[in-house]
Order: sequence, then C-alpha cells, then structure tokens
Amino acid sequence: MTHQFGTVSSTLDLSSAGKRTGFFGFTHSDNRYGFSTIQSPIGVIASGAGPTVLVCGGNHGDEYEGQIIVRRLYEMLVPEDLTGRLLLASALNMPAVQAVSRNSPLDGGNLNRSFTGTAFAGPTQDIAGFIATHLIAEADLAIDIHSGGKISNYLDTAYFCLSTDADQNRQTMALASVMGLPYTMVVPASDTHGDFDSAAHAAGCAMISCELGGEAKVSLSSLEAGWQGVLRLLVHQGVLRREAAHRLGVLPPPATRFVDLGGSAAFVTAQAHGLAEPLVRLGDAVKAGQPLMQLRDLYRLDTEAEQLTSTQAGIISIIRTTPIVAPGDHLCVVCPELSRDAVEEKIADSAI
Repeated sequence: MTHQFGTVSSTLDLSSAGKRTGFFGFTHSDNRYGFSTIQSPIGVIASGAGPTVLVCGGNHGDEYEGQIIVRRLYEMLVPEDLTGRLLLASALNMPAVQAVSRNSPLDGGNLNRSFTGTAFAGPTQDIAGFIATHLIAEADLAIDIHSGGKISNYLDTAYFCLSTDADQNRQTMALASVMGLPYTMVVPASDTHGDFDSAAHAAGCAMISCELGGEAKVSLSSLEAGWQGVLRLLVHQGVLRREAAHRLGVLPPPATRFVDLGGSAAFVTAQAHGLAEPLVRLGDAVKAGQPLMQLRDLYRLDTEAEQLTSTQAGIISIIRTTPIVAPGDHLCVVCPELSRDAVEEKIADSAI
C-alpha cells in the first residue's frame, strides 16, 4: 500500500506486527535534486493490539536530541517490548537536517508552521501534510522533540501548548508531569499557526512537545533528560512494557516546575546593533530591575555599554546564543513561575 500526500509518499507497511524501517520520499525538480528522491527515514515497531505512539525528531534541521532519541528507540526496542505500536520518524524535514538549518533550503519553509493541509504547495507543506495524514492520524499520542537550534538555548522543558479544549489541556498537563523534565513552559492557545501541536489537536491525538537545550549542539544532560522523559511517556501511554523500560534504565519522574511563556513573559530585546554580553545564566532566578545583558557598540571602544534590566521577577528560560545582534533581536526571556493552581486557571480560561 502506498501512503501519499502531495508529492510525498511511502510504501512502508505501518500496520503489521514486527520491526521494520523504510522512508517517506518526494521529488523536487531543481539543479541538485532533479534526478533524485529526497528520503526521510521512518520506522515501525508493532506488537499486536494496543495504543500507537508517534515519536519525532528533526522537525527543525539544527536540533539534534530528538533525532538521537528516535534512533535509540529503534535500535534498542523489539516488538516483544511493546503492547501496541511505535511510529518513529527521526528526521521529519530531511532537507533542513542535511542543510543544518531551521528551515528547508528548498522552499524556505518552516515545517513547524506548515501544517495547513494544503497539497502540492511546496516540499515543506507536502511533508507536513504527509505527517498529519499518515502518521499523526494513526497515533493516540504524538511526541515532537525540539531544541533551541543555532539561535537559542532553552531550559530542558516540556512545551504545554494550550488548546481551547479544557479536557485536552488537562491531558497535556498530565503528560508534562509524567515526562518529568525540569520545567514545563505554558504557551497560549493559537500561539503559532500551522504547527505540529495544532495538527495533533485537530486530529484528536494527545500531544506533547519539548525543548532540550540548544546552540545547535548535543548536550548530554539534555539528551538524557529527554530520553528519560520519552521512556516515561511510553510506559504511561501503555505501549512500552515496564520491564523493557527498566532494562533501558527508566527513572521515576521528578516534579516539573511550570513557567509562563504567555503574556506574562518578559522579552529582553535589543534596540540597537551591537555585541551582547550576558550577565545571567540560563535557569537563573532574577529580580525586577536586575541587569541581564549589556549591549556594546560594534565599532567604537569609547561608547558606554547599554545595560538591559529585567522588568519583572522570574526565571531565565531562553537565552540567545548569537551575540552579534540587531534591533528587534531577543536576547533572553524571563518567565514567571506558575503554581499548579495557576496552570489550572489558565486551562479554565482557555476553554471556549
């Protein structure tokens, strides 16, 4: 059976019991790929009746922890370890992965803004449509693993994207708690158009994403935090047998701390060209009025540095990794911490 959306197709059997790998591929007529099929690997591990979980990496091409975690799962698990099915996609946007780029070099598309349901609208939207139609639609739970890429560094954090469905939000909150990353960022409903999360929610698929470090490099601590979190989610979902998880070294989930990446977050933003010097570290708790960054003129040694301070108390949750900046570039984000009760209030407020 061929699974197809737009120009993207795959002949991999996604249903039968067993363990196998293949690819989804597409053609793109340009000077490099005019006589090629651009392939992205996918794997299936299935063992009879049970839930289906989709685990993805490489949504953005300069983010690596997810790519490694997905490959680990395929390498280390066999059908007998499961009750149900794993769908594994390590490099969702292979053109971006090959280019070590957030966006596709073929059409400039950001895959995580391309889940619009439009076929034959370019490689990135076709990839998104294939994922939504043939992978997300098959899943009871989708896990989309991100990191900060070249431009930023994140706390190791689950990404709790609110929807307008309170029950769905409580489900996501429970998944974030099971994942057990040090932090969980709470993001408003409809924060970004055409993202993976929205596609999963529209399909009725439970969804959790995360940010694991960044700087376009692999952090061992972030990698292990993500690996543990994914194992816990697979056990919680009922697809990974507990004895298999213990063989792989799963640990109980530590308590996660919720932070607000919504309207209460404070972005520290450059308003001039310059060289940014951080005065705080990722994860630091800061106070209102505390200096966070210095911005120096690139061309003059005798110009006094501009000091940028925090407008509020909170936690340094995201920090820029590239110090040569222009007006409008965010240097860091201060997120206030949220109690569980405050998260529950946001869940109630988001419901229609």
